[in-house]
This record gives sequence, C-alpha cells and structure tokens, in this order.
Amino acid sequence: MSFDRCTSDYLLTDSSFGRGRCSMFITTKGRYALRVLLYLADRYGLESVSLKKIAADEEISLKYLEHIMSTLVQQGFVKSTKGSKGGYSLAQPPSACSVGKILRALENDLCLVPCLDEELNPCKRADRCTTIEVWKLLQDTINELIDNLTLLDLLRMQQDKLHKPSLYLTYLMHHAE
Repeated sequence: MSFDRCTSDYLLTDSSFGRGRCSMFITTKGRYALRVLLYLADRYGLESVSLKKIAADEEISLKYLEHIMSTLVQQGFVKSTKGSKGGYSLAQPPSACSVGKILRALENDLCLVPCLDEELNPCKRADRCTTIEVWKLLQDTINELIDNLTLLDLLRMQQDKLHKPSLYLTYLMHHAE
C-alpha cells in the first residue's frame, strides 16, 4: 500500500484487498459524507439546507454531492424536503449517529487486512498465524472507537478546534437550563 500525496488517498497494491466487503480504505465518498453529516449536525433542528449551499460551504462538487446525498437519504441519515424552503437535514439527533455506522453504510465492512474477513478471504494460515492476533486487536480497537464516536462528539471536537461555537451545541446549552 502506498500513499499518494496528490490525492490524499491510499493506493492499494494488493490486488485482493479493497475488493468485495473487506477494506479499511476510506474513500473520498466516505470522508465527504462524514463532513456533510457533521455540517448538517451543526444545523440539527434548524431549516433544511440547500444542496448548493452545502456544496459551496464544504467545497464539494455539486454533482458528486448529489451522489453522496442520495446514499445518505437511502441509508436514513438525511431527510430531503421539497419546495421553496426545501433542502437537506439530519434525520436523527447527532448523538444517535455513530461514525462507525456512517462509514459502514458507505464503505461496507471495514476490515484492516483481507485475512480478517474469513468469509470472503479464508486464510489457509489462520490456524498457525500469530500476527493475525495483532490485526484482530487493532481491528477491534478501531471498531470500538468509531462505534462509540458520534456526530455530537465530532461537533464538540470541531468547536474546540475552530474556537467557534457550534450552532447545535449552543442550542443545547440554552435549552438545557
């Protein structure tokens, strides 16, 4: 596996890895979808946001964003509203959307190495391979992290990083009192 600085994507050199369900390769679609959902999470409970505004604010091509939004609507993360005030909004509270659920919906299963997907890539060395235990432990750690990290957590991280109050977190703070 090599890293291409121009595209910021990992280029897979193992011909079996990345095919089918097993791939820890997070595509541009997955990364952009997470960005868009974070954008919508910050506006949760407010008016829908137009596709053009999301595309402009997140610097994503309109055509590519249409493709991403279609998947996010189908998967139940985003709801679409028609009409003059139409647009897109998060379908559930930010606290209910885990990063793991989001990435798996867009990327299928996320496994670190092909041999961890016993159904798709049965390994003939599994019974005597010690290194597989390292990959399993690392895989479990990654899954636990992304399954317990929500859009609400990311909003808090974003607020701390940008030193700018989140719309949704500000709303929560004022309505919790």
